[in-house]
Amino acid sequence: MKSYRLDEVTKRALEGPFMEEKEFDMKLMRRVRELVKEYDIRYDPRQPVCTDDSTADDVYEAAMRLLLETGFYCQTTKRSIMFEEGEIKGILKSLPESIVLGTGKDAVTMNMRRIEDPRPPVIHAGPTGTLCTEGEVYVKTLRSFAQEEVIDSVGAGTLATIDGFKIRKGTPQEFRAARLLARWAREAVSQAGRPGMHINDVAVVSPEAKLCALDPAYGLRPSDGIIVSQMIELKTSFQHLSLVEHLQSYGIHIGNLMTPILGGYAGGPEGTAIVNVAEHIAGVVCYSASYHYCSLTNVKNLNGTDRPGLWAISMVGQALSRNSEIMSVYDCYCASGPGEESLLMEAAAGGIAASVAGMNVMGCGSCGGKLVDHSTGLEARMLKEAAAAAAGMGRSDANEILNMIIPRYEDRLDIFKSPKGKTFQELYDLASAKPKSEWQGLYDKVKRELSDMGFEIP
Repeated sequence: MKSYRLDEVTKRALEGPFMEEKEFDMKLMRRVRELVKEYDIRYDPRQPVCTDDSTADDVYEAAMRLLLETGFYCQTTKRSIMFEEGEIKGILKSLPESIVLGTGKDAVTMNMRRIEDPRPPVIHAGPTGTLCTEGEVYVKTLRSFAQEEVIDSVGAGTLATIDGFKIRKGTPQEFRAARLLARWAREAVSQAGRPGMHINDVAVVSPEAKLCALDPAYGLRPSDGIIVSQMIELKTSFQHLSLVEHLQSYGIHIGNLMTPILGGYAGGPEGTAIVNVAEHIAGVVCYSASYHYCSLTNVKNLNGTDRPGLWAISMVGQALSRNSEIMSVYDCYCASGPGEESLLMEAAAGGIAASVAGMNVMGCGSCGGKLVDHSTGLEARMLKEAAAAAAGMGRSDANEILNMIIPRYEDRLDIFKSPKGKTFQELYDLASAKPKSEWQGLYDKVKRELSDMGFEIP
């Protein structure tokens, strides 16, 4: 990002239309519902992946109109950052069709994928915001992802404690945690024999604390990435824009994280898709992000693998793939936990839907990311292998497969009733950071079951 663009964004955050945050929420909520009705966008549960190109185009056009009319709300100043359509389109035209993640022999190229693209997606993997035990368990958890050959990038989980001290936002311990998370991630990829592997974030809350992770020798390098979040929905702050300023000067990749709530301000899957596409565009203009994490969450079940969730994320992917060069990454959050067949089925469904929609993938957020040490490399392998196997598949064929997979876990999506599975320590050998026979055996069983459905994973 040129410094003058961020200066202009800051100026507009100081001078844009003033309104209380609740007023902005209500304005967005009303306008989204009007746009859904105006464009006649309709969710069909029988088609987890929409096959109508015109609907994808309508979602994109509605999203652009939403951003132009409401702006990107700055919580610090209580003002909307407003844009002109021409300037947004000019910025979008400058986006690359591919980027390089990582360095040396471990570098991978992440492409702008299209609908039904035959090129396999890149996967950003890791505990995905899930709480982890500090120290050796954390290192081995990340190593379980990094040593999977199909995984391209690893990212941080969240620590509950550091040196036994509970981590609270804005405390010295949060800054220490950011520094150690980066060092432990570097240690994990080195142990896996992939020292140049792309590390995509350190999961601490305060934007300023993330700066402690930047260290070319022991922490995150310019070839790595840091997430800059948006607040729900279509909101930013000076803290986050200031983080962008420093990350740009350091030269690191920026990941634009959006956590749209299906059933929240945006309403159902139709409105959620519109809002999330608008958030992608805002992340390009204001964050100059290299890639964009679509971390959609169901307001009830904290997952994105139910039928409305898969429809919404695939709609986002298709809208962006047909109308832009914005690289979207489906952040797969699941209801079930490690050691459960239903988790692997959720991951497979998410990978298929995202892949045929032109997205890359990230995951998995097992148990909605809420339980300590409930994250392993094996479910991420399923997400990537399913997504790669679906590359080049037609959307109609994908729907046939999805309509066989989804019923296998659909009755287990209630977050209060979903099977929680077991911890990383119970499912993996800590010495080698490899899955024990029971978890590996279940993985092999699910692959056979998918093959029986006509979906072959090599």
